[in-house]
Amino acid sequence: MISMEAQELFYIVLAFCVLWITVFTCWGIYHVAMMAKRANEVLAEMRHQIERVERAINGVKTKFDAGTMHLGSLVDHVKTYTKKK
Repeated sequence: MISMEAQELFYIVLAFCVLWITVFTCWGIYHVAMMAKRANEVLAEMRHQIERVERAINGVKTKFDAGTMHLGSLVDHVKTYTKKK
């Protein structure tokens, strides 16, 4: 049988171990949460940058479409002018 002093020492050591396991678990959860927060911030910034690039591409496309429309009318005008001569 275990003496009372040894059993009390065992419970003190056990309590100390549980305390450290709790501290390390909280520390790990905190760092996992911070990594998730940073990943979320990076993804939000990436979405913002992709939207900016998409708007820029759509703007260039709009200008290009307008330019080709004017170029098409210029070609039609030149065709009709050359047919008259």
